[in-house]
Amino acid sequence: MKYGWAFLTVCLFSGVLGAQEEVDPLGMNTRWNNGLEFKSNDGSVSLKLGGRIMLDNAWFSDDSGNDDGTEFRRTRLMLQGKVNQFEWKTQYEFARGGEGSGDKGNRPAFKDVYVGVSGVPYAGALRVGHFKEPFGLEELTSSKYITFMERSLTSAFVPSRNVGVMAHRTFDTGTLAYGVFRTTGDNGYDEGDGDYNLTGRYTRLLRNEDGGRNLLHVGAAASARSIDGLKLDVRPSAHLAGKVGGGTDLTADGEFKYGVEAAWVRGPFSVQAEFMGSSVEAADNFSYTGWYVMASYFLTGESRPYDSKKGIFKRVKPAQEFSWGESWGAVELAVRCGSVDYGDFVYPVDHPTKPNVTIPTNGHKLDDLTIGLNIYHNPTFRTMFNYVYSDMDGGEEVHAFMVRWQIGL
Repeated sequence: MKYGWAFLTVCLFSGVLGAQEEVDPLGMNTRWNNGLEFKSNDGSVSLKLGGRIMLDNAWFSDDSGNDDGTEFRRTRLMLQGKVNQFEWKTQYEFARGGEGSGDKGNRPAFKDVYVGVSGVPYAGALRVGHFKEPFGLEELTSSKYITFMERSLTSAFVPSRNVGVMAHRTFDTGTLAYGVFRTTGDNGYDEGDGDYNLTGRYTRLLRNEDGGRNLLHVGAAASARSIDGLKLDVRPSAHLAGKVGGGTDLTADGEFKYGVEAAWVRGPFSVQAEFMGSSVEAADNFSYTGWYVMASYFLTGESRPYDSKKGIFKRVKPAQEFSWGESWGAVELAVRCGSVDYGDFVYPVDHPTKPNVTIPTNGHKLDDLTIGLNIYHNPTFRTMFNYVYSDMDGGEEVHAFMVRWQIGL
């Protein structure tokens, strides 16, 4: 009898296994794709877990007015997935700015939180939620992949993340994205009338040869914005540095931003540049402009990889990864210069006759130079060294030396 029960148990267990094979058509597989990824055999369903850690140290010259400091610039967790034509992503930031960064009181907040669907007639794909408006090559390139520790001074122009709906599509030679957004806080919250924005970006590849090692990218973006006052803060390309200028005009009620961009890659050498401007409607209309030019060269022969589906640059994969006594990974030298001219923009000193307006005190122009050395030990870990020189017209000079240890999944 005991052998009969054993035989019956084996038959039932075999039947359960057979039933599982029949009701599990997805066949989910686990793999490492610069992050933990689960994916079905047919590719229709996927789930990826990722994130980033960026630990910065900065040392300033004694006469810059800034104290040496340390901070976790970014510490994020990310989860994204796809089910057939539908995609979703959620990303949470745990880093918290301190007094030295000028961000005292910042709280952890989410970054990208959205859902999307592809295959939409005429539009291509739609995305709804909290994400970056389509504006700026450097801004749209992930902080995991940007060449320098901080983005350029043109960050003062970009709208960055807001809540909205966006259509986007990829052509054989370029991309197009456009949408309607509402200016919101980091947690996607806002209430009241107005503050709606219409933003769009178009890019085109004029050349794409040798597997992306010989390419020429151009693009343009524009954003018409309804605003309720304008505040603009100015900071050198060093996050731990204090803000060297800024101002407010509470009479501003409209703004038109525009930008043009170009990038050229030729083997290990690349050049990238952007020019941006803004025209503001206020009691006294004014405008301001900014630009940067950067160049980089891989001493180890790699090339900056380009994502033709998004019109941005993506992850560097070293030809030979880090190994003690053999290789440090990919080594890149880079230099960037840029400037912001605030023209008639205002600074925080009360105007003697006009209410809600402040006037300049320390000059209208900020110039910035950054020199960088990047070591990509493998596709997810790199060490960055930056030297920053910044000069505000009529203000103090800033000299900073910075180091970052970064892991980006």
